[in-house]
Amino acid sequence: MRLLVLLMALLPFPLQAAGNDDAQESVESSVQPVPASRPPVSDKKARAELQQLMDKGLAMLAQELVSTGTFYPFAAVLGNDNEIRLVGISAAERSAAPDAALAALVKKIKTLATERRVRAAAYFMDYVAQRADTGYSQAGVRVELNHRHPDALSVFVPYSVTSDKKLRLLTPQYRPGKNLTFDMK
Repeated sequence: MRLLVLLMALLPFPLQAAGNDDAQESVESSVQPVPASRPPVSDKKARAELQQLMDKGLAMLAQELVSTGTFYPFAAVLGNDNEIRLVGISAAERSAAPDAALAALVKKIKTLATERRVRAAAYFMDYVAQRADTGYSQAGVRVELNHRHPDALSVFVPYSVTSDKKLRLLTPQYRPGKNLTFDMK
């Protein structure tokens, strides 16, 4: 019982001022995020979270790929609250060269990671690859998957749009990736 009372006394709790949002905001902004232990999850759990991000992002971009044939780079992030959020870049950044657009997106997500607000990120880019088996170009979605675990995968998901305007995803190709988001030391 004493241990429970001692733990409750040591745990910080937010101060609520009735009708005073400014007081609550200043308390929340002064509290530093709790550092996550490393590794925060098992290999299996990290891969499941990365797959969840990839599935959510592919589902989100399907309609745009079918209607316009392309999409702007964006990211899906998994927060520490287990919520998936989509993150984009400004119109000015989208009109820049693809490498610059991706760099702006990585910078934005890296800031969130530094603040310990995300534990996984998936970067989605429209991509054309040359097939090794046929030598022809293949449209696809390039996905860079990063996890705080640390885990990083680079995935190419070839696609085609059917005559009845449906997106047909082909077999993804997985390769080791580079962790763009989380500083691994």
